[in-house]
Amino acid sequence: MSYEYLRQKDVFPFRLAKEIGRIEEHVLELNPADEERVRRIHQESIVIDFHNHLYVLPDDMKDIDTYSRLGRPTTGYKGMKQAGMTACLNGMGGLTARRNCPVPWQFEDVVWDLGMRQADMDHHKDAVMRGYSVKDILEAKKSGKVAIVPHIENGGVIGNDLDKLDVLYGLGIRCMGLSYNSRTPIADGSTERGDGGMSRFGLKVIERMNRLGILIDFSHSSDLSTKEGIEASEAPCCYTHAIARGITDNAKGKSDELLEMIAKRGGVIGVEAVPNITSLGEKQTVFDAIDHVEYIVKRVGMDHVAIGTDVMFGDHVAFHKQIADSMGLKEAIKAFNADHVEYIENPGQLPNVTRALVARGFSNEEIKKIMGGNVLRLLDKTVG
Repeated sequence: MSYEYLRQKDVFPFRLAKEIGRIEEHVLELNPADEERVRRIHQESIVIDFHNHLYVLPDDMKDIDTYSRLGRPTTGYKGMKQAGMTACLNGMGGLTARRNCPVPWQFEDVVWDLGMRQADMDHHKDAVMRGYSVKDILEAKKSGKVAIVPHIENGGVIGNDLDKLDVLYGLGIRCMGLSYNSRTPIADGSTERGDGGMSRFGLKVIERMNRLGILIDFSHSSDLSTKEGIEASEAPCCYTHAIARGITDNAKGKSDELLEMIAKRGGVIGVEAVPNITSLGEKQTVFDAIDHVEYIVKRVGMDHVAIGTDVMFGDHVAFHKQIADSMGLKEAIKAFNADHVEYIENPGQLPNVTRALVARGFSNEEIKKIMGGNVLRLLDKTVG
């Protein structure tokens, strides 16, 4: 459990959600031979979740403000053991990091969140390790740990101070989004009223990120920002967690043109499995995510697709309603048709993604690429 080193019984003034069994969890059933394939793939491969959130939310989401202002974000070590992953890009900051300001995505709060979470993780060295390079990820595979690669979804935290990028890099950030739905000094976001693309300052941000070795993520950026950003970057870019607009048309949906641009420049597209984003159906399962995988593979090739689940431990739908409300997107709350995604409700269910790929007929080598190989290659080119 998080913060055991404090030796305090009452670290949290509320109950946290269950990491395992918050709702009834199911293993995607395969025949014995295919189940053995899944076991071997995870055993032999570098398995990377391109983007997730390892924190454990409050059991009652009425406590989310107290949780966020407490300044001790949790990590689901127990649930993580089930995932069978080698590494993940772990989302830091945001709505759960508001210790000093009620408005999310403040630089001081992100630094606090990053430091506090890594202090806790450093006291769980039997389970996790810091992941700042490909070498660290390979070491995690050898040691049976999970390499945690820090990721910020909103570059707006740096304001108009370019040198804050160096600070974040020094604290471990190896991947960063340029905007989070709304406009930032860097770039427009995917839910803005208009689309002005990259700012002049944003082009300098891209250049500095290239120089530092921070992977550029356009998951929450506008179409024009993405297009201009890809063209400006000397290094390959990515969507750590996105979907194909050709299947589901919402703010996270990416056009065929942009998917192809990412791939042609050597980038990778991570497919997410978030309720009411990956699919809008009343019943949603891991196979909805695999639909997007298949669609994107057909358009850009097997070497440019990955899995970035974007899931967490706790009530994801209630959490997204909180985000929508805090960003003034009240209309979005009406589109929440399902309360979870079957088979991939939390990070610990990652093996079900592999099972679903097996069930859809992907080969072992193809699955190894999708489940981590493609991301490892991209990190080698960009982060080192």
